[in-house]
Amino acid sequence: MKNIILIKHPKNWGLEEKIISKLVNRALVNKGYEKNTELSIYFVGRVKAKKLNIKYRKMDYIPQVLGFPMSKVADKDGYTRLGDIVICTQKLKYEARYFKKNINEILDQWLLHGVENLLK
Repeated sequence: MKNIILIKHPKNWGLEEKIISKLVNRALVNKGYEKNTELSIYFVGRVKAKKLNIKYRKMDYIPQVLGFPMSKVADKDGYTRLGDIVICTQKLKYEARYFKKNINEILDQWLLHGVENLLK
């Protein structure tokens, strides 16, 4: 069984799901999760990211990445459901422009960071 990557995003977000799935799988494999892992990635705006950060972390700023861990143990169906990673799309695009980097380079780093947060 392969990894399952669930991606939720707004309509005009400007990124490609294929690339996201590839980057997420690379982050999972990097951490020893080659298969049988389910992970959700949510791309949200600044307002939603800040609200989540305030509600769950009691921090009043717009985060780059938030992680909401679920489990590191496989369920009865054989899949390990690591949890959810939330990424602020506007902040991602801003940092790509600010640091003059390809957006996928930054996203790759943020997804790895998100997976690491889920595994803590």
